[in-house]
Amino acid sequence: MATVGEAADLGRVRRAHRPPRRGAFGILFAPVTLLMILFLAPMLIMVQMSLVRFPPDVDSGWTLEHYGSVFTNELNRTIALNTVFIATTAMTAMLLLAIPIAYFMVFKAGKLELLILLALVLADELAPVVKIYAWQVILGRQGVINFLIPGEPIEWLIYSRFAVILTLTTTYVTYTTIPIYAAMKAIDPAVFEASRDLGAGWWQQTKKVLLPLAAPGIFIAMILVYIPMLTDFVTSDILGGAGGGTYMMGQRVRDLILQDVDWGSGAALNFLLLSLSAVLALGSYRLAKLNRIEP
Repeated sequence: MATVGEAADLGRVRRAHRPPRRGAFGILFAPVTLLMILFLAPMLIMVQMSLVRFPPDVDSGWTLEHYGSVFTNELNRTIALNTVFIATTAMTAMLLLAIPIAYFMVFKAGKLELLILLALVLADELAPVVKIYAWQVILGRQGVINFLIPGEPIEWLIYSRFAVILTLTTTYVTYTTIPIYAAMKAIDPAVFEASRDLGAGWWQQTKKVLLPLAAPGIFIAMILVYIPMLTDFVTSDILGGAGGGTYMMGQRVRDLILQDVDWGSGAALNFLLLSLSAVLALGSYRLAKLNRIEP
């Protein structure tokens, strides 16, 4: 048997060769520092650019004129209404598609569940610009739809709000479906059987059972989808019309900075959009924590 001294020496040797313990600070220090450098620093520069007079130099001074111009410009208000209308319509269309698809995958698909999930993921792997140009081919005057429908080409299919909304819907529908699918996976099918035993029809089951229990996934999907659509500009660039009805806030920020060289107003508008996105994200997060929806 080992003596007490030998046991103590063995314990000291083991402690000496034991890898040092790192707390939460040690584990998170590197990624948090990298995040601050790559994310927080550009945000601070953007805020600074929105508050200094143009051209920015040591003598330019500070001003709130850029924010004032953003709020008082009639064009910005029109573009904001266009953006909200397009994003809200596309978000509504995606929810109308995603909720039935997620329900079918979870409760009806059986062995096809994983195949459908894989198809959704693979559909999203295609580059967004490629998908936009694909819709241009489908919706164009000489496109697939107009080829299949006899008569004169349907003009409103392309370069219109319809084209932008349709393309945004199909582009982001995967990000809408998967969170809702994940939330529905946690629903016990027995609750639907119980509701049927109590006389609930399909609409009452949807309103009183399915939607309240899937609410966290629905609100998470809104965070993932609605906020990026507010700043999307590629879709409207390619499929939007020549008029102002499809001009969105993402395009406005880009044009202020690159075309008008108005860095202050562009930075101010960008910061306001970022703040609005943060408010929407926090609101959706709070709603996602609810376990029921009031009728």
